[in-house]
Amino acid sequence: MSEAKNFRKPYVPPVEKTWWTKNPFYFRYIARELTSGCALFVALELVLGIFLFLMCDLDSEVATSQSAAPYIWWVQSFLGNPIIMLLNLASLGAVLFHAVTWFALMPKAVRVFMNKTTTELIPESFTMIGLYAVMGGATLVILIAAFASM
Repeated sequence: MSEAKNFRKPYVPPVEKTWWTKNPFYFRYIARELTSGCALFVALELVLGIFLFLMCDLDSEVATSQSAAPYIWWVQSFLGNPIIMLLNLASLGAVLFHAVTWFALMPKAVRVFMNKTTTELIPESFTMIGLYAVMGGATLVILIAAFASM
């Protein structure tokens, strides 16, 4: 090994904290990435609801408000809180923005060929229409299941 020391100091340009606000592409990218925090909030909220539902004592023949107290607290006190309602509304907008940008990205990220013999790609609009159709179908199934259980 050589004992020679390197005294070269590479140039490291200064980077501002708001570098991403100067270019619209980077701004949209960072905004899309920040929506993952809202998605995490929604996921944790649903996990809390499932956990509190599992804590309910529903084995008895007659369900009382005491046996379902944890879940009732989650629905009335937690979800009924105005701050949580505003957070859920903001999360809905953020998750919809995330879905729209993700669906626009998918045709560029996943290359689907017409068949095995050609290199012709399926049009981007077909992929996006398919994704929106699946999202709409899943939303419809969830809404039907929610209203059927009322």
